[in-house]
Amino acid sequence: MASYIDLHLHSTQSDGTFSPMQVVQRAAELGLSAISLTDHDSVAGVQEAQNVGQNIGVEVIPGIELSAQEAGIDIHILGYFIDPVNSDLLAYLQKFQDARHNRAKKIVARLNRLGVRITMAHVLLKAGDAAIGRPHVADVLVEEGFVFSHDHAFQKYLGYGKPAYQPKFVLTPSEAVEVIHAAGGLASLAHPVLYRRDALIPNLIKQGLDGIEVMHVKHAHADVRRYSDMAKHYGLLSTGGSDCHGDGRGQAVMGTVRVPSAFLDAMKEKLAQ
Repeated sequence: MASYIDLHLHSTQSDGTFSPMQVVQRAAELGLSAISLTDHDSVAGVQEAQNVGQNIGVEVIPGIELSAQEAGIDIHILGYFIDPVNSDLLAYLQKFQDARHNRAKKIVARLNRLGVRITMAHVLLKAGDAAIGRPHVADVLVEEGFVFSHDHAFQKYLGYGKPAYQPKFVLTPSEAVEVIHAAGGLASLAHPVLYRRDALIPNLIKQGLDGIEVMHVKHAHADVRRYSDMAKHYGLLSTGGSDCHGDGRGQAVMGTVRVPSAFLDAMKEKLAQ
């Protein structure tokens, strides 16, 4: 019987709406044999997810999704099999959390100058223990009635080039890969189709990538074939996942991307070399 996995999932420890426990429980309900919790700039949910996974028979790979920038384009790098207590990784993540907090303050200040009266305290309440980000600001805007929906918040205020947009602190792809490798992990380029610049990928590969996310909820069949061929051409791993953020800001897409367990087997083989 075929076994499927999902190597790109988010929880309430970043911008997801399922707790780490709920992520694993949903995976079990869907019959997934393994998952990776890849919260943005956070490993805070990994231990909880692994504990739940051990109890209900779902393998949980410790993961993360780091933000980088190349040629003015935001690039995301997925890290797998990282050590979540690696001191260098945790030092980097603390730096990133501080930068996220400062960015959120600047966004709130911009909104206030536009006459949108929300408070940083409310945004922090929405974020809770999670890595704070624009989705939490969007949640407040919806709750306070300034916009109709989460998407509307980004279209009107928070998206790139919009009145309250604030650039974020980012690494170069090579720095992100270095952070992941230093924590004992494998680095994979997330959702390449979203960048609309395949010409950038060869240079990104030169910066130390181990894999490419060939399967993603936004990848059409032609995209999957193209990125699979690219991975084979460059001798890289193929990874895949739904990029599910729960169901609080749209449809929960976990399980909609049928990622074969062979992808995970190949990753483990590479680590064992």
